[in-house]
Amino acid sequence: MAKELLIEQSRISYLDLPAIMGGAVLAIAISLVLANFGAAIGLSLPHEYHAEGKEAWAGIIAVGLYGIWVQVLAAITGGYLAGRMRRPIAGSQDHEREIRDGAHGLLVWATGMVAVAIAWGFSAALMSLTNEPDVAMSQKTPDTLQMERTATIIFAFITSSTSLVAAVASWWAATMGGEHRDNAIDHSHYVSFRK
Repeated sequence: MAKELLIEQSRISYLDLPAIMGGAVLAIAISLVLANFGAAIGLSLPHEYHAEGKEAWAGIIAVGLYGIWVQVLAAITGGYLAGRMRRPIAGSQDHEREIRDGAHGLLVWATGMVAVAIAWGFSAALMSLTNEPDVAMSQKTPDTLQMERTATIIFAFITSSTSLVAAVASWWAATMGGEHRDNAIDHSHYVSFRK
């Protein structure tokens, strides 16, 4: 009997790929919707470069804060879904389940980051093929060019830092999703489409 249980458990993958992919797709979809909404109301980097002085820095800060909010919210929802939907392995201890749930959340974050990096790469390649050289670049003042370089460095730092915060948020949310799954937490009193 014990030997049969060991053989059965050895066939179970530690990674629940459907849960990871489902969480990643949800996180990417939320990111896209919120990024499009942000761009529609002027919270995108190219838009802010047209301003100068304090207005430009206020815009850069607003874009940065919005970017943090988008990444963390997407990571939390995708991680939670992966943790909640992951199939638990029978006989595993609480700590082992928490580590596995968290790892699934981390893989949701990683999958989303790789997908976004690929999309950015394709987008940059297409833009370089379709755009003509920037004639206005030679007309910019040294102060404007320096501000743009500084803003680019700040955004790179903020994006990297936010990505790490999003990774932790996804791990945490997946452990919460796994805990809610294990304890059969009912959220229908918050949101339910049934009577």
